[in-house]
Amino acid sequence: MLSRIGINAEREGERTLLKDSYHNAPYKVVHYGSRHLQKHLELILMSSSPGIMDEDEVTIKVDVHEEAHLKLSTQSFSKLHPMKKGAVQQTNVTIKKGGVFKYIPHPVTPFAGSIFKTLNEIQMTGSSTLIWGDIIASGRVYSGESFAFKRFHSITKVTCDKKLVLLDNQLLEPARQPMDSILFYEGYTHQATLLYVSPFAEELKAELDEILVEKFEEIDFGFTQCAPNAVMLRGMGKDGGVLHDWLSTMGQLCWEFTMHKSQPESEEQQLLDTQSNQVQLAATGGEAITEPAPASEVQ
Repeated sequence: MLSRIGINAEREGERTLLKDSYHNAPYKVVHYGSRHLQKHLELILMSSSPGIMDEDEVTIKVDVHEEAHLKLSTQSFSKLHPMKKGAVQQTNVTIKKGGVFKYIPHPVTPFAGSIFKTLNEIQMTGSSTLIWGDIIASGRVYSGESFAFKRFHSITKVTCDKKLVLLDNQLLEPARQPMDSILFYEGYTHQATLLYVSPFAEELKAELDEILVEKFEEIDFGFTQCAPNAVMLRGMGKDGGVLHDWLSTMGQLCWEFTMHKSQPESEEQQLLDTQSNQVQLAATGGEAITEPAPASEVQ
C-alpha cells in the first residue's frame, strides 16, 4: 500500500494553524483537543491499520512556516509485521525561520521476520528549532520475539542553512550482530533517542548538566552536545511505555525551554525551576518535591 501524509503549519497572528493537510488510508491527521485551546498547533497522526505490512511505502511531509509552532505525536505503537521484501517510510520536514517542530512518536515494534527502512530528512534555518524523538524496540519481548526481526535501518539527516549538522545512521541485523553485547543493546530491549537542534542548544546543554543529576528508575541514559547547535540524548530501558514517558518529559522540557527563552530573566528562571522539579519527579517515580533547588545549587 502507498500512503501519503502532508501537514502544512502556518502562523496567523499569535496562533499557528493547520492551513492544509492531506492523507489517505489508513492514516488520518487530527487536532489534539480543541484547536483553539493553545497558541501552538498540536496534532496526532492516527492509523486504522494494525501496522505496517510487507511492501508498504509511507511518505510523510511536514512544512513548518516562519514563526509557526507545531507539536506532532502518534496514536499508538507502530508495529512492523513479518515481511518478505520489506517496507519503507520516508519523512521530509522543513522548518523555516523561527519555526519550532516537536515530534515524539510511540515506539516502533518490529515483529519476527520484519524488514524496514526509515529515512528522515530535516531541513532547518539557523533560527528554527527541532525536537525529534524515536524509540526502537527489540520486538515483541513478552512473546519471545526479542531481536527476531531480519533488518531495521534508520537514517536521520538534519541540515541547517543547507549545511549538514547531524547524521544518525543505525543498521540493526540481529542475525549478523551481537545485539546483547557492548555498543549494541547491552541487555536492554528498547532504545530512545532525542535530538534538540536549536540556536539555544548550548544553553540547554548547560542546564541539563545541572538538572539531569538524578538516575531515572529503569532507564540508563547519556547526552552530549554533538554540534554547536545540536544536543543528543540517548536512553536504554526494558519497557517501551516507561521510555516513552521519559522521552515525552524530556521533549516537553526542550519545548518549554525554547518557548520561554525570550521571556524576562525572572520568568525564565521560574520556568527552569519548574522544569527541574518535573525531571526530578520523573526520576523518583513521582514522589513530591516541595522545594526544588535552584540550578546553581544542584551538584
